[in-house]
Amino acid sequence: MGTGQRKDPSQQRSQETVARILSATGQVLRTKGYTGCSTNAIAEAAGISKGSVYQYFANKDEIIVVLIDQIMEDATASLGANLEEAVAQGTFLKDAALQVQLLAVLDRYRDILTSLLNDAPHLTLSAHRSVRIEERSRDLLRTYVTVNPSAIGPGVDLDALLLVLTVSYREVGLEYLRRDLRDRRNELATVLYDMTMGGLAGSATKRV
Repeated sequence: MGTGQRKDPSQQRSQETVARILSATGQVLRTKGYTGCSTNAIAEAAGISKGSVYQYFANKDEIIVVLIDQIMEDATASLGANLEEAVAQGTFLKDAALQVQLLAVLDRYRDILTSLLNDAPHLTLSAHRSVRIEERSRDLLRTYVTVNPSAIGPGVDLDALLLVLTVSYREVGLEYLRRDLRDRRNELATVLYDMTMGGLAGSATKRV
C-alpha cells in the first residue's frame, strides 16, 4: 500500500477496511468530484465511522494517492497483458490496436481521473506515477526488437524511440482525459501510432 498510510493494514480485517475506504473514495470521486470528496463523505460511502478512516489515513489526499497507485497497478497489468499478447502473436508495432487499448484502459477510470486532473492535478498521472507502465513497455519493446530486429527501420535510434513513446503517450493520455476525446479514440490512436510506432519503425499505417 502507499507510504502515506498511518497504520499498516497487515491483518485481514484491516485490509478489508482499507479496501472499503479505497472503493468508497472512488465512488465519491465519480459522483461528487474532488471538491465534493471529504473524509466524511468517504466514511459514509464506506459504511464506517470517520474515526476508522483516520486510523489509516490522515486526510483525503492520502487516500487518493493510494487509490491512484492501485489504478496504476491495474492499468499496468492490463496493458502489460495486451503488450505481451501482441509480442507473442507478432502484431506488436504492426497497427494501432495497442494504442486503442491504451486509451480504452484510461476510459475505465475516466470519471475518477478527470475529476483529479481538473481539481487536483498534483495528485494524478505525473511522470513518476506512470513509470511502471513506461518501464514495462520499454522492456517489451526491447525484447521484441531483439527477437525481430527488422521491426525497426534502418537508422532508427531505439533509445530515441523509447523517449518519444514515453513522453508522447503520457501527454496524449492526459489530454484524452482532460478534453474528453472518446469520440475520437480510433483516430487519435491511429495518429499516435503513425507518429511513434509507425513513423519511427518505418511501418505503413493500418487503421483499426
